[in-house]
Amino acid sequence: MYLLYLDESGSPDARHFVLAGVSVYETVVHWATEALDQLQAEYFPDISENVRFPATVLRGNPAHKIEKPFDRLQPEFRRELLSRLYGVAQSIRGTFFAVAMEKSALPEGECPYERALEEMLPKFDRFINRRYRRQGQRNKGMVIIADSQHRKRIEESVRNLVNNGTRYGSLYNILDTPAFTLSRHNRLLQIADLVANTVYGHYEHGHHTQFNRLLPKFDQAKNGAVHGVVHLPVDRAQCCQPCCRPRQPLALIP
Repeated sequence: MYLLYLDESGSPDARHFVLAGVSVYETVVHWATEALDQLQAEYFPDISENVRFPATVLRGNPAHKIEKPFDRLQPEFRRELLSRLYGVAQSIRGTFFAVAMEKSALPEGECPYERALEEMLPKFDRFINRRYRRQGQRNKGMVIIADSQHRKRIEESVRNLVNNGTRYGSLYNILDTPAFTLSRHNRLLQIADLVANTVYGHYEHGHHTQFNRLLPKFDQAKNGAVHGVVHLPVDRAQCCQPCCRPRQPLALIP
C-alpha cells in the first residue's frame, strides 16, 4: 500500500495556500521514523517522548516564538538541524506532491483545502497506476492527514472525491476513508510539514534555495516534466513556474 501524508501551510492573511504530501510505500515508514528519531536522540537526548520538528520554528522566523525544546538550541544549531531534516527528506524513498494556489484565484466561497484535495488526489491516483503498469503489482493508496478542527469536513471531502470523482475524472486506487493523527506522533507528517513549508516559502516569499533542493523529489515524467507540483495562479499565462509549463523538463529556479 502507498501512503500519502498530507499537511498544509499558509496563514489566514497569506496570498497563497499550500497542501503538500509525501508518498511512501508502507515498508519505508520504519526507515523514515528511525532517521528522525536519531536526530532527536542527537539534539535532545534527555527527551523520551516524540519531539515534533516544525520547519517554521527551526527557521527562526521573528514572527514566531521559539517554542520548547528548540529554545535551548542556538540559532546555528537550529539551522543545522533544519538542514539535516532536508537531508532526510532528500534521501527518503518516496515521492512528493504539492498544490500551491493563490487564494484570490478561487471562485468565491470555494474552500482552498477542498480544492487542493481535488487537485492532489488525481495526481496520487495516477502515480499509483503508473507503478502498477511498470511493476505489475496492484496497490491501493491511503491518505493520512494531520488532525485538525476541520477533520469532519476533510473526511467528507475525501470520501466524496473518491466515490463521486473529481473534475479530472474518477479515482480508482485510493481508499475513501482518510486516517488522522497528530503530527508529533508521526514522523512522515513532519516531513510533509517541511515540504509544505518549503513550497509555501517559494511561492509566497520567493525563497528558491530549499525549493530547488527538494524539486527533484516531486513526481515527474521520464523526460523530467514536473507532475507533482500544481500551481493555481490568478493568471497562468504570466506564470514562469515549472509546473505551469507541464511539457518542459524540470529546471531549477534562479
